[in-house]
Amino acid sequence: MGDSTMILDETNRKNLIFLILQFLHEEGYEKSLHLLEQDSGAFFDYSYFSGFITNGKWKDAEDYLSAFTSPHTNTFSRKMFFDLYKCKFSEAPDRSGGSESANIFSNDLRRIPARIIIILSSAVTILFLNADLIEIPEKTGSVDKALVRASLCVDLRKLAESNPSLCGKLVFPNLNKSALLSLISLICPNSNVRMGGSKEDLIRLILQFLHEAKYKNTLHRFEQETKVFFNVNYLAEVMKLGEMGKAEEYLAAFTDKHANIYSKAMFLELQKLKWFATTPSGSLDNTTSQKTKLLASVGMLAKKNPALRDKLSFPKMAKSRLLTLMKQTMDWWRPHSCSNSKSLEDIPVVPYLCGEPSSLENKLNRTKVGNCKLKEINHPSECSSLVLPNYWSGERIACLTYSPCGDYILALADDATHKLWTWSTGQNEFCKHTPRVLKEDVFPKPRLHQPMSGKTMKNEIATSVEDSTSCFAIKGSYLFSTSGGKIAVFDLKSFERVASFGSPIKPTATYFIFIPVDLLAVGLDDGSILIHCLSSRKIKEKLDGHDQRITCLAFSRCFNVLVSSGADGKLCVWSTKRWLKLTSIDSIQNFCTRRNNVPSLVTQIQFDPYQIELLVVQDKWISRHAAPTLDCLSQWVPDESEAAITSATYSSDGEIICVGFRSESIKILDSMTFLIKCRINLTAFTQPIPSNIRVKVYPAVVAAHPSHPSQISVGLSNGKVIVLQPLGRGGWGEADALEDDGDNSDGLEHCY
Repeated sequence: MGDSTMILDETNRKNLIFLILQFLHEEGYEKSLHLLEQDSGAFFDYSYFSGFITNGKWKDAEDYLSAFTSPHTNTFSRKMFFDLYKCKFSEAPDRSGGSESANIFSNDLRRIPARIIIILSSAVTILFLNADLIEIPEKTGSVDKALVRASLCVDLRKLAESNPSLCGKLVFPNLNKSALLSLISLICPNSNVRMGGSKEDLIRLILQFLHEAKYKNTLHRFEQETKVFFNVNYLAEVMKLGEMGKAEEYLAAFTDKHANIYSKAMFLELQKLKWFATTPSGSLDNTTSQKTKLLASVGMLAKKNPALRDKLSFPKMAKSRLLTLMKQTMDWWRPHSCSNSKSLEDIPVVPYLCGEPSSLENKLNRTKVGNCKLKEINHPSECSSLVLPNYWSGERIACLTYSPCGDYILALADDATHKLWTWSTGQNEFCKHTPRVLKEDVFPKPRLHQPMSGKTMKNEIATSVEDSTSCFAIKGSYLFSTSGGKIAVFDLKSFERVASFGSPIKPTATYFIFIPVDLLAVGLDDGSILIHCLSSRKIKEKLDGHDQRITCLAFSRCFNVLVSSGADGKLCVWSTKRWLKLTSIDSIQNFCTRRNNVPSLVTQIQFDPYQIELLVVQDKWISRHAAPTLDCLSQWVPDESEAAITSATYSSDGEIICVGFRSESIKILDSMTFLIKCRINLTAFTQPIPSNIRVKVYPAVVAAHPSHPSQISVGLSNGKVIVLQPLGRGGWGEADALEDDGDNSDGLEHCY
């Protein structure tokens, strides 16, 4: 390998590590990702770290923290390790009746400076003096471990933010999606191994970088996860060291003993080597000779093995090739960009392998990168759409949802009237099929459902417009709903009101959700939250943490926490085991960096489908937060030209976020990067007939289909509901979405 003539500064090296970390995350190489975080020390993933704590994986939490700092580094590090060991220490009697506590004290706490250990010495004494009183706690009356662990996560986060060893390592740079691939593609548009034009070539460039940086743990884990390069030298090294477990694990990542005869023979040779390592045999010379023959045999078998032979060679490339390419590309790109910035946030997005260098350069000389043009939908023919039939008033849609299994769509309008659309053929039955993109010759058209009795589901209306807040929730075949008055309970099949509860006067319900198994959390306009037990019909708890009305509630099954947002700007996190407040934030606008400091009301909160991240929606921005600590992960502020945000929701797979605006549009964002994938101009669907009179119609609420990630339903300000889905099999803004397979409508009729 030739030496690079370019001097590469530490900033480029650090930037490249962030780009590689993003690539590892996007490609799902999670083990390599977190090993590189530790080996490089560039980014401390607090969400990953706190996950160990909430699951009681104390050794993993300690190992991850130890990669960045130690108890002797500074006061903050010392306190972090101390709190970690203290929580581990406090849980130990549950598992061992006290003996494990002594081990923690003598082993783990020995790492803490002596003056800190003195604090715990009395605790150990008390523990053993009262050994006869120690019992393994039962579920009832035991300390809520989840609550303690969640509180520890909050405390450690504060210490981490003040810790000089972790300063600047807690926030990941805001990068465009596939930033590293895009960056390399700018200067290497053609696919070839030497320059790194394909994804496999990029993997090889990363492997070279990891090798040169001596990140051995990450390097060999990355080899196993990517399966692009089989490192015979590494295999031989661990075999010589007698680490046969590592050798078998490495080989098993690329093949298994049933793949072919060569693989079977390789695993057999490893078993023989393992036997030599554990069983005394004849003379030392004879043993060494036999081991040498076995090592050589494994190498020869690898060369003949069809599962490995194409992965044994590594391309020759100049030293620090990936660093060099990155610096060359950024130096070349900045004169073409508008900002001329050195920030990672300004790395351009280009389609992968975007064409010849000449065509690429022409595009760069015109605007930004031409292929970064936002996918716009300005005509009904550019996506599948279906306006649901509606024969009632044109009042704004206040609430909208699919049923949990997707067999109907339910809406609540401002006039307190509910509308339910089914894909059924009979008056008294719901279709078992979900309302996806439907073929007319296979499925019936949707219809506005009306039972034979002729009854309608209508709420009591609030006594004043100011008190009018709409909310509903589905439990089985029953609908709980309010429009500012009492909470009504309807039978969804007969539309009959079967019950009502609450007060028609203040305080009234402003938002409510169900909590498994039989609890209903009701937020009131005085800022309190009532926890109703449905089976006993009694109020179980009353939570006080807000000064003004509750605007939204969200529950996480993963962490067993309830999150509440209020008109006072607070977010509160409550344990649903003990009904205690875990944490709260007084000023939601101070969570993330804002363009301005104008207060904005939190109108909506929602957990992602995996129940680990919280989407927070205001009229000026949206943001993602880690649960249960509410750490801000990322934030998106729309262009100043956009009107207020009206609604936002995750797709069923959590990959996209759909955001509605008063400017009569919907934007589809990547949920991780907040990059805009597509913009839907709703005027194309709400103004179908040419007219001199234009009525402004905006998306009041957006709902996502529970099993079809690309389908959304939009409740409009004119009372209509429209179902939207991209053409073809692709997602919003994807190239495949433009392929119509000869059927532009794909079954969704555009009707008015």
